[in-house]
Amino acid sequence: MERLHKVSAGFVFAFLCLHFANHFVGLLGIGAHAQFMDAARLVYRHPVVEMAIMLAFFIQILTGIPLIIEIWTQKKDFVHQLQAASGLVMVIFILVHVGVIAVARMVFNLDTNFEFAAATFAPPLTYAAYGFYGAGVFALFIHFGCILYDVFKKTSKPVGWLLLIAALGVGGYATWLLLMMYSGHLYPITIPDAYSHLF
Repeated sequence: MERLHKVSAGFVFAFLCLHFANHFVGLLGIGAHAQFMDAARLVYRHPVVEMAIMLAFFIQILTGIPLIIEIWTQKKDFVHQLQAASGLVMVIFILVHVGVIAVARMVFNLDTNFEFAAATFAPPLTYAAYGFYGAGVFALFIHFGCILYDVFKKTSKPVGWLLLIAALGVGGYATWLLLMMYSGHLYPITIPDAYSHLF
């Protein structure tokens, strides 16, 4: 179970690197975000690749939930508890996030672009969006930090702790940047009616 979780994590990690690169390119402006997304979608919107990504996420959830239960029932150490908690937050985030995107694409025929994400930060969902996206993004960095700690703890526990703390610091700053960007605090954002009416 754990081995399958790690193998599927490799595919998920590759996609997330591309996905977050797209988000951070948005710091340069909506146009830059759109250009990067158009190029990236040539890769991850290919039917075979998209199916592989969805399968990897499905396996992550399917294998991750038993691992979370195992950690909690065996009352493992603090870092494992933190890893399990962040994993649970990620499971909820992925299910909701993918579900909303699927409905927007297949039911409302909307492009899930920058404006789509930014529309969720408009009233009345503003504070819910801060909490939802903030928790989802930060949980990913927590989870990754716990993995780094687990890798290095056998050779140098201080290095493991340092990497975990660094991941939390970088994750906190990255989460803040993305929330500020999509909520319109870094530059003005105009939400098209099709998106504002949806939320």
